[in-house]
Amino acid sequence: MGDWDDDWIEDPVVTHPPHSTSVQNNYRTRTWRGGRGRNTDTNWRQNGTNTQQNNNRCFQSRSDYNKKVIYVPSTKVGKIIGKGGCKIRDLQSESDAKVKVGDSNGNETDITLSGTDAAISKVEELINNLIEDPPPPDLNTSQNSTGSGDFFKKNEGGMQVIDWEKLNAFYDEEQSNRWAKLPPVVKDFYKEDPAVAAMPAAEVARWRQANHDIQVRRTFEDKPGLKPIPNPVLTFEQAFSQYPEILEEIYKQDFKEPTPIQCQAWPILLSGEDMIGIAQTGTGKTLAFLLPALIHIEGQTIPREKREGPVVLIMAPTRELAQQIEREVGKYHYKGIKSICLYGGGDRKDQIKGLTKGVDIVIATPGRLNDLVLARHLNAINFSYIVLDEADRMLDMGFEPQIRKSLFDVRPDRQTVMTSATWPSGVRRLAQSYMKDPIQVNVGSLDLAAVHTVTQKLLFVDEDKKEQALYEFLYSMDPNDKVIIFCGKKATATHITTELCLKGIHCQSLHGDREQSDREAALGEMVDGTVNILVATDVASRGIDIKDLTHVVNLDFPRHIEEYVHRVGRTGRAGKTGIALSFISRNDWANAGELIKILEEANQDVPDELQLMAQRFEAMKIRREKEGGGRGGGRGGRGRRW
Repeated sequence: MGDWDDDWIEDPVVTHPPHSTSVQNNYRTRTWRGGRGRNTDTNWRQNGTNTQQNNNRCFQSRSDYNKKVIYVPSTKVGKIIGKGGCKIRDLQSESDAKVKVGDSNGNETDITLSGTDAAISKVEELINNLIEDPPPPDLNTSQNSTGSGDFFKKNEGGMQVIDWEKLNAFYDEEQSNRWAKLPPVVKDFYKEDPAVAAMPAAEVARWRQANHDIQVRRTFEDKPGLKPIPNPVLTFEQAFSQYPEILEEIYKQDFKEPTPIQCQAWPILLSGEDMIGIAQTGTGKTLAFLLPALIHIEGQTIPREKREGPVVLIMAPTRELAQQIEREVGKYHYKGIKSICLYGGGDRKDQIKGLTKGVDIVIATPGRLNDLVLARHLNAINFSYIVLDEADRMLDMGFEPQIRKSLFDVRPDRQTVMTSATWPSGVRRLAQSYMKDPIQVNVGSLDLAAVHTVTQKLLFVDEDKKEQALYEFLYSMDPNDKVIIFCGKKATATHITTELCLKGIHCQSLHGDREQSDREAALGEMVDGTVNILVATDVASRGIDIKDLTHVVNLDFPRHIEEYVHRVGRTGRAGKTGIALSFISRNDWANAGELIKILEEANQDVPDELQLMAQRFEAMKIRREKEGGGRGGGRGGRGRRW
């Protein structure tokens, strides 16, 4: 490699005037242009040794290919790289420049930018915005401008400290002023059908009892002055008689009647109330919140073309569920409403372009939403109808920080909907933070339960015999059967997929190590019947809707019993029946007790071997507690059968 020293143009340290937002991020830069080596214009004229061909090559290289090196604080390099290199890929995609992280001298790290002048300038700006620290607020100036004194006070020791009470009050006042400038939100679109309004309370109670024992109440407290909880509708016409175009779209889907949660949710949401819907998968929750969202979009006072951004936000825990919701939205054509799906793994540049073209509904995973909100491609203050779908799963996956950061600026008079299969403390905490006097609709018991249209079977097998048992099951499948095989690890899913292909069994796989395009192709082939076997991890336990799926096989029993319920719920959907087969080994004895409860609730057979596993596990816990603690979970019985 040639010596670059003669090609470097040493730039002075970048400095900024006072109060610049980049005052904390000075870095040095070096630039060079042209080809490799020392053949600058001065060199070849002085030496006279280069041929005309070399001169032309050098000139061409210098015109099309530029480089620049910037030096950034080593502590900021992680922000530029991102998790697994995701941020550096986004930078390159947005700017069309190449970014290469070089060596560090401890305090600084050199980063090489290459491309056209415009691309280098763009990526340098993006990096500067990414690593900049916001300047410390000029507290005295800010507060004096309000005529309220300053934000400092002296503590008991005579030291000057920030007066957080005044600062918080100032922030609240500024936020209130921002919200006051927003157009009002129209939320009540419901005109109760006379037949629904005339339903006696006893008839309403009987209907709720007969439809999975639906429980409806105010979640936190029933304050005076709140509107009464509306009665359920029994037909599509009772809910949407004022919106014939919505009814037309429903008729196109060939639905016979609304599901229980839809019957109760539509009057609540069309009335503008916040709602928490707790129901198992496959019960129609998506349509329950989607159709009122379409009416909400069209019913606002500001015309859609004059709005500053989309007004409906639907957050989902996985990209598969987000895409499933997008497909559901695409089935209903109402007033030209447009949606976009934002998720990690998708082309960030294309997603940003889609936003700039104008959309009404944003469907997003928490990570990508947080990314685009912080990058100011989206402003959460514009959202007036927000859905947190599968909220329990989002919290299980650790997305609460991203949710809270993304919704930090959201307007207080919004309408908020939350769906969940369970009701843990984390979901209650989220509801208290973002919902106002919500109405809670529980379809069935709050206890964990599997759908009753699935026959649950157990196969007790040693760990090293599982694979052979799986092959025997697959060979016995009918030609029209469809199955998802759930594995506990991505490596296991890859191994099983490879082995099936070697045996001439056509299948697809779905797990986190696959590229997004491959994941979409795998799901598409399963849906259209190209393959009948999908090997997957728990990324497929929610958000996958394969209407003719006949079997679910748990090759590895899930770590958490909640995931068992969601895996089982992939089949037996939309009134159809299905079979769930779980391979149980001695490693699974910690889940035996909870599994027994789920089987009993669904009126399934409980094998004696499972009862014995549960008894031995409980006896082991009691013994260890008497012995002074120790791990109570256990991963087996030290060589015992069970």
